[in-house]
Amino acid sequence: MRKILVIDDEAPIARMITTVLKSAGVEHTMDYCSDGAQGKIMAAQGEYDLISLDINMPLMDGVEALEEMKGNPKSARIPVVVITADEDPDLHARLLGAGAAAVVTKPAPAEDLGKLLEQVLAGGDVRPLSAPGGDSDLAPLDS
Repeated sequence: MRKILVIDDEAPIARMITTVLKSAGVEHTMDYCSDGAQGKIMAAQGEYDLISLDINMPLMDGVEALEEMKGNPKSARIPVVVITADEDPDLHARLLGAGAAAVVTKPAPAEDLGKLLEQVLAGGDVRPLSAPGGDSDLAPLDS
């Protein structure tokens, strides 16, 4: 059973991730919080297999939360998939440089998001799903 943490100020994102993982046959439990400050605390206290992180949130944005989670030995090993509406390639590069496993631009097709989450949970390297309009390239980086 996989343990997922969703850090996003929009609760429907957590429901969407649950639906996508269930459709992919991934058994999981999920914890949810709506801001980066609480999320970084939960990440350090839980034994998560994956974190889904938004960027624009109250109290602490996702960039700062990601940097703090990756700087904490208790949460540094957890793969983080950033799901954001921001299409800025410089921001995506910064997030990947800070340790994000992947960056997904909303809206992303559910099937593509499911494949990406499965790849990350399996420990595979993935390219960011960040093309505007939902186009994606989810092939492993080594192919």
